[in-house]
Amino acid sequence: MPRLCALVVILVLALLVPPDGVPADGSLRVLSSAVSAPCVEAAGRAWGVRPLSVETGSLRDPGDWDVLVGSGVELTRALEGGDAVIDSDVGIADIPWVLHVPAGGDVQSLSEVVQSGVEIVVLAGPAAYEARRALARDGTAAIRETADAAQLRSAPVALVPLSLAGSGRQLEVDVPPVRVDAAVGIRAPHSEDAAALVRYLGSEAGRQAFAACSAP
Repeated sequence: MPRLCALVVILVLALLVPPDGVPADGSLRVLSSAVSAPCVEAAGRAWGVRPLSVETGSLRDPGDWDVLVGSGVELTRALEGGDAVIDSDVGIADIPWVLHVPAGGDVQSLSEVVQSGVEIVVLAGPAAYEARRALARDGTAAIRETADAAQLRSAPVALVPLSLAGSGRQLEVDVPPVRVDAAVGIRAPHSEDAAALVRYLGSEAGRQAFAACSAP
C-alpha cells in the first residue's frame, strides 16, 4: 500500500508540474528577435488576455514557443524550416531605421558619419541586411554589430530600428524599414491562445499597441 500511495503522488505531481520550458504561471512563451521584442512586450500589456513571457533570440532556436515574432526574412526561414505553423503568419508593422547620434551635435546624415570614420554600432542579424547595404553604399564605415539591445541603446552612434533607439537625436535614413511578422509556433503548448495573440497582433488595435513602443 505505501508503494501504491507513493506512485499516486508521483503521478499527480507529474500532471501538476509543467513541461520543461513552459512557464508555471501559464503565460504564453513568445520568441522574438531583438528588433521586435520591446514592441511585443508593449502589445502584450495591451492584450491582457494572459501574460506573455518574451524571450529574445533567433527564431530558429529550439523550444516549445507559443508565438514567434521577428523580421519578415527571419519568420520566412522559421516557416520554411518547420518551426512555425504554415499560414498562421500575419504582418504587424514596418519599423523605420534611424541614425542615433549624441544630442547637440551637428551631424545631419549617415554619409557624414561614415566619412568621419566614427564607429557605428548596428543591429546584427538578417533583419539588418538593408542597413549594412546602406553603410557600404555611403563608404567604408567602421562598424560594430551586436544584437544586445542595451548596447545598441547606449552606443554614441548607432544605426538601429526605431524600436531599439536610445535617448538622443534620431535622424531619418534612407534604409527600407524592417517588416515585422508573427506566427504560431509549431510546438505551441497553448495553440488556441497563441493563435488569438497572433490575430490580435495583426489587428488594428494590436498594431497600434505594438507601435507604441517606438513612438517619439
